Amino acid sequence: MKISVIIPTMNEPAIADVLHDVFDALQQYSVEVIVVDKSKDETAMRAAELGAKVIHQTGTGYGDAYITGFKHISEDTETVVILDGDYTYDPYDIPKLLQPINDGADVVIGTRFALMDKGAMSKRNVLGNRMLTALLRSLYHVRLTDSQSGMRAIRRSALDRLRLQSPNMPFASEMIIEAQKENLAISEVPIRYRTRVGHAKLDPFRDAFSILSITVRLVRDYNPLVIFLPIGLALMLVGLGYGTSILIEYIKTGIVTRLAAAILSVLLILTGLQITLFGLLADIILTNLRRR
Repeated sequence: MKISVIIPTMNEPAIADVLHDVFDALQQYSVEVIVVDKSKDETAMRAAELGAKVIHQTGTGYGDAYITGFKHISEDTETVVILDGDYTYDPYDIPKLLQPINDGADVVIGTRFALMDKGAMSKRNVLGNRMLTALLRSLYHVRLTDSQSGMRAIRRSALDRLRLQSPNMPFASEMIIEAQKENLAISEVPIRYRTRVGHAKLDPFRDAFSILSITVRLVRDYNPLVIFLPIGLALMLVGLGYGTSILIEYIKTGIVTRLAAAILSVLLILTGLQITLFGLLADIILTNLRRR
């Protein structure tokens, strides 16, 4: 099996250790390591000296680095592995990710929580990850425990089917969502997660908001009923609630005393109906487009 390992780097003091472990862990495979670098230190030089193919990243962002790296993998590559260059992920876990690929999986994600070193991830990041993972499970019905893990293996033929565009941290969620929409087999294996070597590049609040935004946008674009149907039904139910009380009053007294509430009831019902119909129409259009 020919494997391409892609590692984004930005001033990584542990890059030599990462590359040494990658090459050692994959001795039995034909392997190329692609380092997509945007450093101001000697990271790129050290990576090249250790046998990596170094690509200088012209864009910015976590997702942009991987998308750039994907463009440089060899034609005969069968499986692509991605991981960070800060030594948080253990390259000796890569064979664990390759086994499900051999067994038929298309995408394999390393879940960090079972084997995480103490203090490797802040409580805030753990909570954010749990919430985002729960959101993806709910909206896309994927059985994952760590949707934001940065260590993954993907079959080359599966990667070619994904439309990956996000240049920043939402790239991790986008890959899962795209894979689910393509009906790819997604698997998960436990991996070790260590304390970072070097400075963190994440902005937890900004990145969490970006991930949430793209998750909602992709729901809108790929499964609009998930958003429009609950909103439409909720508005209609509220409108019916108002309307029912007004109807009961009219039956008892023969008059309508709350004209404003009656008008609001009609508006809510009509608005909810329009939103529901819009969601149904969007879903029909998207279904027909996918069949082409």
